[in-house]
Amino acid sequence: MIDSITIERIQSASQIYEVVSDFVTLKKRGVNYVGICPFHEDNTPSLYVSPAKNLYKCFACGEGGTAIHFVMKYEQLSYPEALQYLAKKYGIEFREIKMSNEQKQIQNIREAMFILNSFAQKTFSTNLFDTKEGQSVGLSYFRKRNFRKDIIQKFQLGYADSQRDSFTQTAIRAGYKQEYLKKTGLSIIEKNYTIDRFRERVIFPIHTLSGKIVAFGGRILKKEEKVAKYVNSLESEIYHKSNELYGIYFARQAIVKYDQCYLVEGYTDVISMHQAGIENVVASAGTALTQGQIRLIRRFTKNITVLYDRDTAGIKAALRSINLLLETGLNIKTVLLPEGEDPDSFSQKQSATSFNNYIKKNETDFVRFKVELLMQDAGNDPIKKVQILTETVYTIALIPEEITRLIYVKECSYLLDIDERLLMHNVEKKREELFLQKKKNDKLQLQKTEQQNTINNLPSLEHNLNLSFPFYEYETNIMYYVVRYGEQYFYYEYEDEGTNELISANLNVIEFIVSDLEEDEIELHYPLYRKMLKEGYEWCKKNNFIAEEYYKNHSDIKISHFAVDISTDKYIESKVFSQYKETKVNEEKLKTTKQSQINKMLLKEIPYVMLNYKNAILKHRVETINKQIKLAEKGNNFDKQKELISQLSGLLKTKKVIALRLRERIITKL
Repeated sequence: MIDSITIERIQSASQIYEVVSDFVTLKKRGVNYVGICPFHEDNTPSLYVSPAKNLYKCFACGEGGTAIHFVMKYEQLSYPEALQYLAKKYGIEFREIKMSNEQKQIQNIREAMFILNSFAQKTFSTNLFDTKEGQSVGLSYFRKRNFRKDIIQKFQLGYADSQRDSFTQTAIRAGYKQEYLKKTGLSIIEKNYTIDRFRERVIFPIHTLSGKIVAFGGRILKKEEKVAKYVNSLESEIYHKSNELYGIYFARQAIVKYDQCYLVEGYTDVISMHQAGIENVVASAGTALTQGQIRLIRRFTKNITVLYDRDTAGIKAALRSINLLLETGLNIKTVLLPEGEDPDSFSQKQSATSFNNYIKKNETDFVRFKVELLMQDAGNDPIKKVQILTETVYTIALIPEEITRLIYVKECSYLLDIDERLLMHNVEKKREELFLQKKKNDKLQLQKTEQQNTINNLPSLEHNLNLSFPFYEYETNIMYYVVRYGEQYFYYEYEDEGTNELISANLNVIEFIVSDLEEDEIELHYPLYRKMLKEGYEWCKKNNFIAEEYYKNHSDIKISHFAVDISTDKYIESKVFSQYKETKVNEEKLKTTKQSQINKMLLKEIPYVMLNYKNAILKHRVETINKQIKLAEKGNNFDKQKELISQLSGLLKTKKVIALRLRERIITKL
């Protein structure tokens, strides 16, 4: 754990724009910034970043929070791990306090895996440069590919030696546990044997967007029929193949700079292009392109150029995955490299300028490229022509922009020699089919998510509609004022019902609400709200306590989400002082005026909200007792009936008093 002073320093230093822009390309829109949300399949920018509030919020999927919560969600880190990440980013020294064994275990699992991967990379690098086998086998291979030493070091390339369990034993001697060797997939550990996953292979570390090593790819150099050319790390708690792109960590700044991303197939393609000065390049690393990888690219650019060699079979195999790029609204170009060249070999023969000039001269729109490629094989075969038409209809139907679809229909009707209206009809029909299928899939996914949230005891995306707790809506209204104005003091007077004397009080909002609830022996029904109010009451008298900041930065993600939802609500600015938006007054006067208006609003709204809540509770109790009276009457239980009628009479009197107070004007004094 980290002490509260350090946490406050990290919270103060962490600027939401700086943190989010490390992972997402943000564009200014008014006083805020917008970008593609990394947490769902976002086709239009729905992620809003507010430097003024120091918050992010996606108005499509509901994700939101502070810089700490963004890092937690994106990097899948615990709260302490996210604090460590930001402390390192902002150069803040840690002051740690003792953790329980359970806390250490939870925090350390992912961290231990990353640390072990870092150790593995250093070991493989040492093998490459400092051992005879590494130099003669691994380093000679990289030199044959003309990789410079600085490039080898930049990509942290290495070599795994030929011994059966060399790395495993080295790691164990260094104090690393077998549990994590197995979890990371670096070692294959069974009852009767232990071996290294990577043996006699050159090693390519795979980095996350933030530069952490999540996995490795290993290429064997000997030609053996029964041995796979490439071996990759298994999926784990920290590595999900479908969400990673090789080279993205090294490419992201160049992608943003040039607003373009080159997509290639292999590790060496990326490395050679970097060495040639072309850094805006990533690789799918031998796997079919996935939605997760596409989302990763879309955060930085909408323009992708796919580089192909002349292997027609390989191109056709990749076409379907490229369809996914069109579906998300990306602009896709394709380039065929010269005969006998791949991105690796071709970039080694070119300067960055000549390489980019070749791309500009030879790039073709993807849809046209696909149709022309398929037509080469069709000849006069009518069946193949029908297949081309079907595939073309499907491809165009995936494109979200109507104007773009119209252009493609016009062009493809000419290429395929088919009536434009007929092609458009088939495209629209296919779009309707795809829409219905997506709607069905989304419904199934929502059901699955809700079931999982129930299992994990997490709130659903629509947690503000959680009606499983009585009086949820009323309690949410109360918590709105707790979060937004919890530390604000207001002076009020009320008439004592017993003595008719005016009693004065000066409490902050949280104190007033807690006192008001305790007076009638009421507890909030929703557990999350009870926890928030209890903590707020414990903190509200401390110096510099600001309720909104406290809850937004809370380590409990459910609390922080609720606070962010309150803070980013479109009605966040009270209507009582909206009149000052257009009035030109000096800043200090505006501040004083707004504070005065807030005080008036609190005097009016807080007691009213509390009375409404109590009125709802009484109404519910009256309805319940009426039902019980009827049951007692049916059962001829007259004693019980008499007791219930007496209770009902008392409740109705109280309800009448509250109803009158709701209609009365509350006496206020500023």
